[in-house]
Amino acid sequence: MDIQVLNNVNPLEFNKLYNMLNSITIPLTGEKAGEHGNRRGFPRHRRLVLGITRSRFGGLIGLSHDSTKYPEIFEEIVRIGDRICPFKFTSIHLNKNVTCPRHKDTNNKSKSMLVSFGEYTGGNIVIEGQIYDAKSNPIIFDGSKLEHWNTDDLQGTKYSLVYYCI
Repeated sequence: MDIQVLNNVNPLEFNKLYNMLNSITIPLTGEKAGEHGNRRGFPRHRRLVLGITRSRFGGLIGLSHDSTKYPEIFEEIVRIGDRICPFKFTSIHLNKNVTCPRHKDTNNKSKSMLVSFGEYTGGNIVIEGQIYDAKSNPIIFDGSKLEHWNTDDLQGTKYSLVYYCI
């Protein structure tokens, strides 16, 4: 397995972003007309998709709606990524309090970097049966090849950032 655990990030690095995120209501998947969630098996959850994205229907590539709706948050997430992500990224997925079921990211084309922050316990990432704590601890892996999910013991407020390249 090709899993890389990076050096711990000072939790203070996330304070500004944490406060910004707590000042908005992050949309639930399925809030748009006709949308029932973003994946089969995933519960409805709060998330933002930032940076360059490919539309689900039609395949158009461009800056995401969330990036233009929340430009200050987008800028702060990019600033953090530029400091801690060792590879070029075009896109960021932000989740709030998500407990993912077992899955592979079949549309991913390369590695991703996951890091979490907030006032929480539990909700660890499990990659191919091995448990990792991503709280202020970036983890790089290829989610298209490695099955991963979260433990179901999350308590508190957890944000996760997933940096990747489309």
